[in-house]
Amino acid sequence: MTLSMLPLNTLCLSSLNVRHTERDADIASLAEDIAARGLIQNLVVVPAHFMTGEATEGWDDKWEVIAGGRRFQAMQLLVADGRLAVDHPVACLVEDRDEAREISLSENLHKVSMNPADEFAAYQAIVDNTPDLNRDAAIAKCAKRFGKTVRHVEGRLRLASLCPEVLDALRADLISLDAAKAYAATTDHDLQRKVFAARERDTYSGHNANTIRYEIRGKTLPLDAPLATFVGLVAYQAEGGRIEAEMFMGAEGQQRIVDVPLLKKLATAMGEAAVPALAKADGFKSGLFVAETARMARMPKPPEGFALAWDNCDQPSKTKLKKSIAVYAINAEGTGLERIGRLKPADETKKTEAPRDWEAERAEQNRIRAIEHKASQMAIPKFAGTPLEGIAFYPANGWNRDCDDDHVYVELLIKVSITDIEAQRAEAERLIDEEEAAVRREKLIEVLKTERESAEASEV
Repeated sequence: MTLSMLPLNTLCLSSLNVRHTERDADIASLAEDIAARGLIQNLVVVPAHFMTGEATEGWDDKWEVIAGGRRFQAMQLLVADGRLAVDHPVACLVEDRDEAREISLSENLHKVSMNPADEFAAYQAIVDNTPDLNRDAAIAKCAKRFGKTVRHVEGRLRLASLCPEVLDALRADLISLDAAKAYAATTDHDLQRKVFAARERDTYSGHNANTIRYEIRGKTLPLDAPLATFVGLVAYQAEGGRIEAEMFMGAEGQQRIVDVPLLKKLATAMGEAAVPALAKADGFKSGLFVAETARMARMPKPPEGFALAWDNCDQPSKTKLKKSIAVYAINAEGTGLERIGRLKPADETKKTEAPRDWEAERAEQNRIRAIEHKASQMAIPKFAGTPLEGIAFYPANGWNRDCDDDHVYVELLIKVSITDIEAQRAEAERLIDEEEAAVRREKLIEVLKTERESAEASEV
């Protein structure tokens, strides 16, 4: 086993390498890294053989790469790009062919991937320790050195800035990298901690990346949200409001408002200042403002002595308006305020008439429908001696259906004259009354029977 410097053009890939999948993964990135720093880790080779190597001629002068195939391919790419000499000397550990597969397995088997949190921290340290360049230039330089895109490095730096709770969970393998990316959609540590604590308590979904993204996105706003239009981005940022580019959300680079509570505070101040004059012009006693979009806003809790008015389509009188409080919210365009309801004096809701007996009214309506149904059945011609005899019946839950001004459809859809039904109404009412009386008797008998059995059991 010797370490030798071998010309690159004497090397070839070997089928003895036990890694057969992803053998050429991310070669371009690795090539950029080798171009920037050279080959950090040597290759492992064995003398070439026509049965296992990919060389086409000169077997005596060739060597098969059994470990470090991706590094070898990256250097070949640099040669193709004219950035490396074809005979560039490469540090190679020369091994015996008989142990080639064991060596290749050992080299691949004992690799341990870097923890993602350590990777993020390393990127952060490299960018921070480039004092001669501004941040954007330092990021670009780092991306070039490692063969990555600027966007990739920016994403790693965003992940490096996660709150300690999330980073610690990632280091301990308690959350996935995808979950960490979901938390990194925002740089707001307070929001990250809030969502993280909620996910910790959720034993069903846990740190599901889609759930995290949904919760974080729901607590930020796009720049064109009505609330933002109403306040104005200049006024928001003048008060320290933050706007940041969205990451890992599928809408890369979209700008979003982070400090939503601050935005609502500013909107409340503006809305409350505008409401008095608006309420007066609309004929109200006073007004209240809700810092929400009108179609999403909820009515506020009424002050003492007031209640929510459910006017629906009814327009209150001017007298009622003068005693009421108007409630306003931001319109859908964010260009002004829109009235969403009113709060009326509590005494407006007092009823002077006696309360309605809803149970009795329902019972009476059911009774009327039953009478009409019975009268309809009695008005239908009899079917004795016809093909319908023995098979004509009334559905248990059937009811009348309108046909025209003079007729209705009843069971079997036979047209019956309204006049004939009316002629049967009195008799139908008598029969319904008898049926109801019979039901009451049965219930009374059942109650008496139960009481007698209970009394006999007590005596025993």
